[in-house]
Amino acid sequence: MLSFIVNQQVVRTDQHPGMVLLEFLRDVRCLSGTKEACREGECGACTVLVGRLQANGRVTYKAVASCLLPIGDVDGGHVVSVEGLLGAPLTLVQQLIVDHTASQCGFCTPGVVLSLTGFALTSPTLSYTDAIDALDGNICRCTGYVAIRNAVQQLVNQLATTDHTGAGRLAALVAAGVVPAYFQTIPQQLAALPQPSGKLDPNAVLVAGGTDLFVQRPEALMETPLAFLSQRRDLDYVRVEGQVLRVGGGVTLEDFRRSETVLQHFPALARDMLLHSSTILRNQATLAGNIVNASPIGDATIMLLAADTTLVLEAADGTTREVKLDRFFLAYKQVDLRKGELIREMAIPLLPPGGRYRFEKVSNRVTLDIAAVNTAMRLVQAPDGTIADLRISAGGVGPMPFMIHGLQVFTGRALDAPTVDAIVQVAASAAKPIDDVRGSAVYKRLLLRNLVRALLTSAVAEEVAR
Repeated sequence: MLSFIVNQQVVRTDQHPGMVLLEFLRDVRCLSGTKEACREGECGACTVLVGRLQANGRVTYKAVASCLLPIGDVDGGHVVSVEGLLGAPLTLVQQLIVDHTASQCGFCTPGVVLSLTGFALTSPTLSYTDAIDALDGNICRCTGYVAIRNAVQQLVNQLATTDHTGAGRLAALVAAGVVPAYFQTIPQQLAALPQPSGKLDPNAVLVAGGTDLFVQRPEALMETPLAFLSQRRDLDYVRVEGQVLRVGGGVTLEDFRRSETVLQHFPALARDMLLHSSTILRNQATLAGNIVNASPIGDATIMLLAADTTLVLEAADGTTREVKLDRFFLAYKQVDLRKGELIREMAIPLLPPGGRYRFEKVSNRVTLDIAAVNTAMRLVQAPDGTIADLRISAGGVGPMPFMIHGLQVFTGRALDAPTVDAIVQVAASAAKPIDDVRGSAVYKRLLLRNLVRALLTSAVAEEVAR
């Protein structure tokens, strides 16, 4: 039996945990404000908020795509659909949408409202940039977006003096009319619900976000025992130990992207992770899930490969073993993960002095799209500017993500034009692309050459600028 709150009502259901939240809201609860459209997390029409009770007694909310979120993953949580914002008067976000004529057919509007409400609840800065980023998963075919952006600007202006602190934010947002007053009673209500135990069935299918899994085979998962890594609170951490950044297997892409600890050592990831997917997917998808999915063009995988990541794998009995990420992929969609094992941790070495990290990607759209080719680089230069260590990963040019081998011959060489040309040639020779819907093999090899050159020349330009 699953127990959670939908808007203001406690719900207990024996529906299969693999039923996606979109179907539960529309077909079981008859809440039709959450719209069904793409069923792939591409459009944002199904966006809802999901709140989870934290150890400090507060509830943190995230905007997510309900079409890819199984109800087993909201057990013990608070689900907010657009009906949960109903009342008189309209909420501040809703009123600004009306005032700026930022809705026409209205199909996308509930998702836009929920995404902006999620921004108000979670953004560290309540900045315009954060608000626009929060909408990167919401597609509108009518307004041309100008009216929506005008409403966003006004929202940001009116929230400029709002209390940003964790303890005071919710009360301030209630006072500003962003969320209804009943939100303040939710922590106590969730505390009264049975919370997930965190014990995972080793015979069940492990779900680490599920944003790809529930696109590929949602019907099959309705007949399968499932276990959710989000219930393992001990896997939700980001910390530095010595010279290693340790990231738990339950950390979402967005939590990783926003982590102050991560950005202290890898500031470029704040931008790079925006290229991975939209906010409503990053709020649910995990780094571990991206790795296990074993896509040849998984963005997070390519980033972590270049960073020389080591995986800590945990068996059902709690024993662990370590595998270097560049040895984890065995063949197309095949990984070194035994039955019952999960990724407990990703251990990422910090950059030493003279170290740089870079990521490049080409896709049809800047966000919300799978790469044609992607690549990342970890470069360490000696004090004299010569190459001390160089790692370059590549995706989209082989059956699995991989490291470009043979780069050790460049150790000790100056990073000048001839060296850059030679490295680019090694990368191109390592590529084994095929023709597919994202481009021809010739095109992909050319992309890899150009992207690797971009990685290297940016490092050269930065060195010159010093």
